[in-house]
Amino acid sequence: MKRIILFLSIALIMFSCHTSRLTGSRQGEVAVTFLHLNDVYEISPLDNGRIGGLARVATVRQELLKENPNTITVLSGDFLSPSVTGTLRYEGKGIKGRQMVDVMNAVGFDWVCFGNHEFDLDQKDLQERINESGFEWLNTNALEQINGKLEPFGKVVKGVKVPFAKTRIFSFKNAKGDEVKMGMFGIVLPSNPKEYVYYDDFFEAAKKAYEELKPQCDFVVGLTHINKVDDIRLAGMLPDVKLIMGGHDHDNMIEKIGNVIMAKADANAKTAYIHRIVFNKATGKASVKSELRKIDNQIPDEPTTAAVVKKWEDIADASFKAIGINKNEVIADLKEPLDGHESTVRNQQAPMGNMIARAMTAATPGTTDCAFFNGGSIRIDDVVSGRITQLDVLRILPFGGKVIEIKMRGRLLEQILETGLKNKGSGGYLQWDRINYDASKNDWRINGKPLDVNQEYTVVTNDFLLTGKERNLDFFVRTNPDIISVNDTFPENDVRNDIRKAVIAYLKKN
Repeated sequence: MKRIILFLSIALIMFSCHTSRLTGSRQGEVAVTFLHLNDVYEISPLDNGRIGGLARVATVRQELLKENPNTITVLSGDFLSPSVTGTLRYEGKGIKGRQMVDVMNAVGFDWVCFGNHEFDLDQKDLQERINESGFEWLNTNALEQINGKLEPFGKVVKGVKVPFAKTRIFSFKNAKGDEVKMGMFGIVLPSNPKEYVYYDDFFEAAKKAYEELKPQCDFVVGLTHINKVDDIRLAGMLPDVKLIMGGHDHDNMIEKIGNVIMAKADANAKTAYIHRIVFNKATGKASVKSELRKIDNQIPDEPTTAAVVKKWEDIADASFKAIGINKNEVIADLKEPLDGHESTVRNQQAPMGNMIARAMTAATPGTTDCAFFNGGSIRIDDVVSGRITQLDVLRILPFGGKVIEIKMRGRLLEQILETGLKNKGSGGYLQWDRINYDASKNDWRINGKPLDVNQEYTVVTNDFLLTGKERNLDFFVRTNPDIISVNDTFPENDVRNDIRKAVIAYLKKN
């Protein structure tokens, strides 16, 4: 009996120490936990159900809340667009991220910041998604253009627009009542220019936010949706920020810049970062421990969130049928896998990119000299192998868009291709067909022949590129004097009306 009592006493002490460590209640310690995701476009698991899935994220969140009630779930931008479901229609209008907000509400997200793709939506649709959101938005550097005036973005609550906070101060306590104050800011890069959006310089905005927060807080963290190099630069500018929870890059990473931890998870909830911060009241110091958690089929679905996911999966299935898409139809059995990772298609010629460019060439009757499109159009961020379905193609190219034919002078073609090389690492890097480049000689060949700047070429591309909105390609617009003609009007059943249908047709034949 004495042995049993001794064993229970030891177990109780061990449990108490474990609980104390998690809640940060020892020696004036206060613990805060972040569940951090970024760049999530899919509500359902990927890779035949093996990875991702927001219902699994909801399970992880509930586990963390049991471990530490001071848990905040955040998403560092890019969730309203792009996605296949978001391109469909429901109840007479485009879904446009409605499914994401509904599922994120079910998960219980607490805070988000803007990503550049939130501004894919027009002003009205974005406002509707904001109003539907049950989570809070932190927005330090973007302003809304309304009737020629700059105003903060905000959520309409009971008919009144409540501006988003530029910064936020949180108060947390441990079991003993010790309190700590944490400040947070949220910034986005200006890579998606829209008439209704004005971007303040995000470096200066973050610096100003930190200077305002620091005197009022024990420590400061940031939500960011900027490039890795800019996150690193920001950490150097703000060496006392404890944690930068980033987005925009799609591969998980963690860097320590001085005393600043900068981390990003994998896109589409393949992983999530768990950041545990413990602030010691006695020393005035905060420690950060970050854990990359894989979201996979070892994690059960949280039932409430899973039901909302299923609702939108059913809506999507009905919409696919309405537009003549059989999402489960197998259209090819690939002999070789197609790498669609962002890190591949934005940095080098990739089999997936070259296949899409060949499909564009094949869809265009007559003589075509070459084809190219921006690698950023590929959004699957995964490898496709084996049996490929129509849904896989839609996930690869959720934006869709037309395949257009342009007759242009060689000097413009050369300028476009040179710019595509300079865009390496971004969505403006070009994937192509019937184009070869010898870097050692800086030699371009079009359809096997040296590029002649004085010759006229028939080029196939996607309609987005001709808007001039891609990185460094602002000169590529219809009014460019080196563009001779543009063919972008086709019969209703022509696959060129949708690049995805052109790819489906190509894969079926090849």
